[in-house]
Formats: sequence, structure tokens, C-alpha cells
Amino acid sequence: MCAAQDEIDRISEAEKNAREQIADTEKKAKAIREEADKEARALIAKAEQDAKKKASKMHAEVEERKSSIQSEILGSTDKTIEKIQNTAAKKQGRALKAVYKMIVGEA
Repeated sequence: MCAAQDEIDRISEAEKNAREQIADTEKKAKAIREEADKEARALIAKAEQDAKKKASKMHAEVEERKSSIQSEILGSTDKTIEKIQNTAAKKQGRALKAVYKMIVGEA
């Protein structure tokens, strides 16, 4: 009976050791999962930050181009207005001369 009891004790000890190894392995697996999750969150945060920077840069480039186009259009419009005003001034001058000639009877 002593031999049987020794065998039962060895089996119990082996089961205990196996449970401890399983628990240790589960802890290691959990630590690995947590580390992987942490790394994944860090990568996602970095990607989001990079995307925001890129979007901000693109927005700034678009705004710069928009401002450039507006300046070009404004410059062109100012030149057109100046030409129209000069033409109108000339026509007004000619019209005044024509009216003057009609009034004084030169026409």
C-alpha cells in the first residue's frame, strides 16, 4: 500500500506541477497579448497622427493655391477695371467736347 500511496503522491505532484505550468503559460500568453495590443494601439495612434499632419499640410497647400488664384484674379480684375475707367474717361471727354460744340453751335 505504501507503493500505491507513493504513486498517488507522484501523480498528484505531477498534476500540481502541470497546473502551475499551465497557469504560468497562460500568464505569459496574456502578457504577450497585452503587449501586442499596446503596440497595436501605439501604431494606430502614430498612423492617425501622421494622417492628421498630412491632411493639415494638404489643407495648407490648397489654401495657399486658393490665395494665389484669388490674387491672380484680383490683379486681372483691377487691370480690367482700370482699362474700363480709362476708356470711360476718354469717351466722357469726347462726349463733353461734342456737347460743348453743340451748345456753342460748332457742330
